[in-house]
Amino acid sequence: MSRAPTRHGCRRCRGFALIAVLVVTATALLVATSLMVLAQASVASSAGAADAAQARALAVSGLKVVMSRLNEQRRKILAGELPQLEERYVLYEEGSRLGVVRLLPVGPEGERLVPEAGKLDLNRVDEAMLVATGMIDPAIARGIVTHRKDRGRIQSAGELLEVPGISVETLLGPIDDLVYAFDDEEPAQPLGGGHAFGEGPRGLADVLTVWGVEPAIQQNGRLRINLNVEWSEALGRKVRERFSDEASQMLQQIIESGTTFDSDAKIFEVLRFFGMSPQEWPEIIDAFTTDQGIYHFGRLDINTASYEALLGLPGLEPQQAAEIVQVREALSQEERATIAWPVIRGIVDPEAFDDLAGWITTRSWTYRLRLAVRETDTDQSPDHRWGEIILETVIDLSAPRPRVAYLRDITLLPTTAWLALEASHSGELSAQKTGDDEPPAQEDLPADADDQALDENPLDLGDPAMDEPFRSSDAPASDASEDSRPPKSQPETQRRLGRWLGGKKVTG
Repeated sequence: MSRAPTRHGCRRCRGFALIAVLVVTATALLVATSLMVLAQASVASSAGAADAAQARALAVSGLKVVMSRLNEQRRKILAGELPQLEERYVLYEEGSRLGVVRLLPVGPEGERLVPEAGKLDLNRVDEAMLVATGMIDPAIARGIVTHRKDRGRIQSAGELLEVPGISVETLLGPIDDLVYAFDDEEPAQPLGGGHAFGEGPRGLADVLTVWGVEPAIQQNGRLRINLNVEWSEALGRKVRERFSDEASQMLQQIIESGTTFDSDAKIFEVLRFFGMSPQEWPEIIDAFTTDQGIYHFGRLDINTASYEALLGLPGLEPQQAAEIVQVREALSQEERATIAWPVIRGIVDPEAFDDLAGWITTRSWTYRLRLAVRETDTDQSPDHRWGEIILETVIDLSAPRPRVAYLRDITLLPTTAWLALEASHSGELSAQKTGDDEPPAQEDLPADADDQALDENPLDLGDPAMDEPFRSSDAPASDASEDSRPPKSQPETQRRLGRWLGGKKVTG
């Protein structure tokens, strides 16, 4: 006979049931909470990925804006002038949100657009030219040349860190400059008390480049006439079209008499032989070349080169380099367009110009700049920065279409520089690094221009009438740094460029 459950037994069952319900409920709540956290994390991750994708798309748009603005100014470059860019572009506006691209200082003088042709070509300079800059001693210069002979063409200025004796500071300048250059404003002195804007090159990267390339074209857009060939009717026809029958006949006599135009120096030698004054040179030297191919490599832009870079030119004395820096801002438009202006101005003797021939230009077709790209909210503090990407790029205009020759995301460079600077101040980083040290952000540039598959199509000047002819055929002087500063930014203006709003103009 079964026994009926006692009162205490029923209470015990109900207690167990209540505990079980509580455990199940707590477990369910825990699982639900975990799922909500995972969902929120997934949403945040997706939102972060979307933000990153949007930021990079904005960066690409910013690059295209800058390339488009530079591409519109090819004629100015042909005339020896510098292109201009705005300091700030608004790519889109959606409510209080703005897609903004800013140009950051990248040059030693605070320039936001640096012509690479204003630097000496690492793959062409010799040991004596490197020492003449005053930036390094003979041992390091010898190491650079040896490195080039052993390894082949130098592909990046950052590659110099492999040369014994070259430190990060030797190459890039004081570490605190890497932080200073990313400030929105332009204070008179850099943070940390290092190099200030306007004090000349910060390091070798401000004087040496691997991006010195330009199309071998005349101011009218046609290819220059190559004289380093045998006489032919085709050569005579080009000279007649550019000058006259008499000029063609004279050139024929010169070549058939045994004169060989094996270098640009020979052109100036012939001009002097016939008693032509420097004022008569510009049109002739604009038309002719002795280089093969449709590109010139490694020519220094005397209109923008620093005093230190000018010192590296063969045959140029320090006083002459300083005078070039001082005089060039007052040049007429016609003078700026010709490499003969140092002779016309009496800075260089006509007989001494042979040493410079083939080494100089008045144009730069490659430009380095830094872009800070972000979406911002006008309702927030102007100092609020979020989602910003910082890019360093070299834009090449030497081909018919502009191209990005070099592009690198350097968003974390300021943080890295600050860490290195703090370590230096605390004594954890030696003031003088060895050549084996790694830089805060090593440049990893692609191959030099003439190692790339350069487009052999003609330069598109935006003018069919011009496009078609091209298809057919020791320490720096103390007073030099002030006078060598680039033109100051123009007053701030706002104007619409298609869908873009421009801010203050800046020049190279």
